[in-house]
Amino acid sequence: MPVNPISVKVAWRNILRQRWYSLIHVLGLAIGICVCIVIFLIGRYELSFDKFHPDANNIYRIVGDVQDKDGNLVFLNSPFKEVAGIEHLIAGFKAKTSFHIFGSTVSVLATNGRVMKTYDNRQEGSYALSTILTGPDFFSLFPHVWLAGDSSVLNQPGHIVLAQSVARKYFGTDKPDQILGRQVIYEDSLTLTVAGIVRDWSRPSDLNYTSFISISTAPESWLRDRIPTTDWSSLQPRRSQAFVRLEKGVDPTRVNAELTEYIHKLIPAPVLFTGASHLRLYLQSLRDMHYTPDFHPADTGDDFPKAYLPLLYALMWVALFVLGLAIINFINLSTAQSFQRMKEVGVRKVMGSSRGALAGQFLIETLLLTVCALALSLLLVLPALRLFGDSIPAGVRFRFWDGGNWLFLLGITVFTTLAAGYYPALLMSSYLPVLSLKGSLDKSGKGGVGLRRALIIFQFSFSLLFIIGSLVIGRQVRYMRNSDKGFNSDGVVTVDYPGAEKGQMRLYAEAVSHLPGVKQAILQGHAPMGRDHPMATFVYRWENMKKMRETTVEAEIGDSSFIPFYQMRLVAGGNVYEGENVVPVLVNETYARTLGFKDPTQACGKQLLYRENGLWYTISGIVKDYHQTSFHETIRPLIIITWLSDAKSVAVRLGVQGDSVKKVMSAMASKWRTLFPGVPFTSTSLQDTIDRLYLEENRTALLMQSATVIMILISCMGLFGLALFSASRRAKEIGIRKVLGATVAGVSLLISREFLLLVVTAILIASPLAWFLATTWLRDFGYRTAMDGWVFVEAGGAALLLAVATVGFQAFRVARVNPVDVLRDE
Repeated sequence: MPVNPISVKVAWRNILRQRWYSLIHVLGLAIGICVCIVIFLIGRYELSFDKFHPDANNIYRIVGDVQDKDGNLVFLNSPFKEVAGIEHLIAGFKAKTSFHIFGSTVSVLATNGRVMKTYDNRQEGSYALSTILTGPDFFSLFPHVWLAGDSSVLNQPGHIVLAQSVARKYFGTDKPDQILGRQVIYEDSLTLTVAGIVRDWSRPSDLNYTSFISISTAPESWLRDRIPTTDWSSLQPRRSQAFVRLEKGVDPTRVNAELTEYIHKLIPAPVLFTGASHLRLYLQSLRDMHYTPDFHPADTGDDFPKAYLPLLYALMWVALFVLGLAIINFINLSTAQSFQRMKEVGVRKVMGSSRGALAGQFLIETLLLTVCALALSLLLVLPALRLFGDSIPAGVRFRFWDGGNWLFLLGITVFTTLAAGYYPALLMSSYLPVLSLKGSLDKSGKGGVGLRRALIIFQFSFSLLFIIGSLVIGRQVRYMRNSDKGFNSDGVVTVDYPGAEKGQMRLYAEAVSHLPGVKQAILQGHAPMGRDHPMATFVYRWENMKKMRETTVEAEIGDSSFIPFYQMRLVAGGNVYEGENVVPVLVNETYARTLGFKDPTQACGKQLLYRENGLWYTISGIVKDYHQTSFHETIRPLIIITWLSDAKSVAVRLGVQGDSVKKVMSAMASKWRTLFPGVPFTSTSLQDTIDRLYLEENRTALLMQSATVIMILISCMGLFGLALFSASRRAKEIGIRKVLGATVAGVSLLISREFLLLVVTAILIASPLAWFLATTWLRDFGYRTAMDGWVFVEAGGAALLLAVATVGFQAFRVARVNPVDVLRDE
């Protein structure tokens, strides 16, 4: 049915006549709609990863897992080299591909053969490598648009295909005729010829590799030592991945069963990990790769934030609740306002308006208010995205002309109009003409006071849930940030170079240690906390060498400077040192207990056999446990060993702060360029590395706090609307009470009491649920803050204070009204 222009004009006049009510309506809905738009953009982006590949629903990655002897599940992101030929033994694979992540530095050669510039070969914003070795089959599963050449060029050794963005960065142009035939060198010795150029993907993917080396290069170069064969299955854990596309109608469950049966026959679990069990291979859907909790940076070589589906779904529910609270707020204000429009309704009905026409008129008003709110929310979206930039994925954008965005906006406009306007329209159009013209409420109870009270309780219950959640998350984040990690990270900067040759990083450590502003520089394998450490297997024997315990532990590389540099504490024994006849090591308290010593200090002097080289190592001291990873995980068994030839990292403790840090970093970069000409200088603050471990918690805390503020604001607006309605309905009662001697304070308390009772009811309802949700969330942390009743006291007190401030203002204003002005119309 077409909308009558006169109805629109009348609706607009009513909106302008009630400016303050209309402003509150628009602000409340605009905030709710803006939240929905932002979370819609986040959800749409995160749920779109790798969905654009042809037949994406049938593409899977072959992965596995194994349970170690302690019951921990170890995720394996590639099959094993022993499964060669498995693609022929198991039916159902329509297509397959594998690739090997490779490279550290890339040197670009000019046409005269000289090195123009050297790049670090990492994906933008990550330490993940951007180069893979693969064959033409990669482009069968994951097609690209070819700007020059085709996938067959990867059949020949010595060839490389570049994405358009990388070609432009390397050679200053993306014109194929100026790039094809040019050369690049990996790790100073692997020379490759550019044989093809592909267009970059424009949509989100976890497979954003931009350089593709022909797999046949491996057996023709020194890569044969890293990648032994060209077989599809010759993969290396944490460096390689394999994908398949299943035939139509093939059941992945059947393939999983066959994969697991095959691997059980081939490799018994204890062969892979001592005491391990439940080894299996299975298909991981391409649709799940971006969300699976099994993904870790060390598994994929990728430190981009991964979407955590429970949090993503929780955000979507938050958006619905925020919009729902805004709609409830709209209903409360509209029904409160309806008391002032009863005479208008009576006149319209006497003049012949039907109930349906009146309801339609009120819905048109709601639609106009919603459209105004939508326009305001669109103005708020970009500032909101900037405000929460650190907590929102970098790829999230609001594109004005995107059809999907406008379809969502149309849907939310229709939904909001109907949800917010239906009940007020039904209520106002139901008033009886006689009672309406007399200015009396419908005595049958259609005023909906009980419903509005229930809605206020509902609003504040959810607001309290978010207040308590914000307090708990904030406490846990502060606990993780401020708790003793077991070492000192203040002013520590790390410089890593995986491609360094033996002795090079030692020279750099010695060079920077003499710079002004540098307290100390040491050689190390990794920073004590952050990325996963390499694993090593040691054997401990006792009782005349007859009994043994074989354990796989994290290995840290460091010399005698490592412990004092990080200000760690030895609880027994002495530090490591480099000796000729004995090779001392340090172990942490957890490893000593793992070896069977109830008192960790008893492990001093015991010997460990390293299975790989057959050497015995003596435990010279016990270092107090320190955290190697986030507080989600318990402290792991650790050994500190002097394998300095394998150390590829330098830790530098700065003795300056503020602007002086830039001067020191500039001097460190200068020393780097002297020792490693052409290799980019990259450094990382250790504190920043640690903070990245809690990126998800910090993001959750910020979003939770923001949602809390929004919900409180909307709830208080709803409470204000109900107070306004109550004050209007009881105006004559208040006037009579004042004539009989009631004070302003007494009248204010009378009006406020029922609303405070609603808030107290909300506290009683929300507290048990909040306790359950908060304790469930905290269980995910190996080390967590204590949960106590003060959280609920603080949240309840804050809610009551807000309610008093909101209602008290309105109560005080009404209580001061002259009773003559209220009663004289009688």
